[in-house]
Amino acid sequence: MIQARTTSLIGFAIGLAITAALPSTHAAAEPSKDQCLDAHSRGQDAKDSGKLSLARKLFLTCAQPSCPMLVQGDCARFADDLSRQLSSLTFIARDARGADLPDTTVYVDDILLLTRLDDGKPHEIDPGRHTVRFSTAGKDQTVTLVVGTGEQGRAVVATFAAINPLPSGSPGSSIAADDAANREPRVRTTHPLGSMLTMGVGFGATAFGVVYYLTADFPKNCSTATKHCDAPAGDPVFAKASSATKRRSIGMFTGGLGAAALVGGAVWYFTGAHTETEGSAKVVTPVVSTTSVGLAVSGRF
Repeated sequence: MIQARTTSLIGFAIGLAITAALPSTHAAAEPSKDQCLDAHSRGQDAKDSGKLSLARKLFLTCAQPSCPMLVQGDCARFADDLSRQLSSLTFIARDARGADLPDTTVYVDDILLLTRLDDGKPHEIDPGRHTVRFSTAGKDQTVTLVVGTGEQGRAVVATFAAINPLPSGSPGSSIAADDAANREPRVRTTHPLGSMLTMGVGFGATAFGVVYYLTADFPKNCSTATKHCDAPAGDPVFAKASSATKRRSIGMFTGGLGAAALVGGAVWYFTGAHTETEGSAKVVTPVVSTTSVGLAVSGRF
């Protein structure tokens, strides 16, 4: 009987001790007034220096109910504003076959951020330029990027080509090489620009000569063969016949030159054609010396 009462008293005392300890533990978790003011001040300094993630954590500290009302209101508002400005990244590491590598460590600006990539969750980061280093199996991959304000969930992927590479004889590894080897070189045919200009001028001259000849108004009472007009001497018809004869001569001459240029340009167009394979290039360089003037052409022919 005495032993049972003693046990009950001991249990009651332990319960009272635990109950008394709970309020003091809760009170210790809340920041003091001085801690609130310090977090408020440091948060503004961090915000001004662009360290938005640190600033938000400090403002969340001084937004607790135990802080003075004025400080608490400022911190809550600042923390809410920074939540919209902060960016976030997700980190992915894969081997040469595209399999995930969860056992990867991630450093951002040489500061350890993650020891594994298991959860796939986004992680807050300040806007701006950052260097992300992935490390796994003794190998490193570095990615440099610029993060925009408010950019959320951007994936940063590192591929470790040296881990689990495809066999050299597998279709996946040789497809690019086979593609390049079997691809026919692109061939194009070019023609001299001068030949096309010559044909254009010749066509125009021929057309002009034909029109000029056909529009010559030769009098009906005059003969081109005998060069005689059935009219009295001094009649204006003689002058009209002379003008028409000259017009026809000019038309025939111009048309003939045009036809010759057209034919010559066509011959030049086909005989001067040359082919080039993809990647070939020709460089034309003027050469001037005391004994000669010309052009030097270099490249593959």
